[in-house]
Amino acid sequence: MKKTMFVGETRSGKSSLIKALSGESYSPRRAMAVEHFGPFINTPGEFLENSWFYHALITSSADCKVLAIVQDATRRTSLFPPLFTSMFNRKVIGLVSKVDAPNADPDLAERFLKQAGAKQIIRTSSVTGEGIESILSILTDQ
Repeated sequence: MKKTMFVGETRSGKSSLIKALSGESYSPRRAMAVEHFGPFINTPGEFLENSWFYHALITSSADCKVLAIVQDATRRTSLFPPLFTSMFNRKVIGLVSKVDAPNADPDLAERFLKQAGAKQIIRTSSVTGEGIESILSILTDQ
């Protein structure tokens, strides 16, 4: 499986997605620093929320093959600046999380991810398992 780094706002669902992708062996907790778990790199939401930490995201991404930017479908705003992904020289996928939530707007979240530079976008739910197989097929693709 390709080394993948997850970037998104605090409470956007990064840890829950890692848990779903890793087969339930990961215990999600609030990331206070960059966490490595098998082929996954979990970054704190503050790294996206404060542009002073962008250098930490760029440095942390040096070890990964895929960058997954995560946008919560229940949020009406996004902290991903336009063309955010152009800072990274690797494959980027956009993940819309929490699509099963009653107040979710996955179309808006998808627009935010496209503006950030994601070309390939997958709608996901850690609760129902929607999109997990699609992500796994990308990460195991040789």
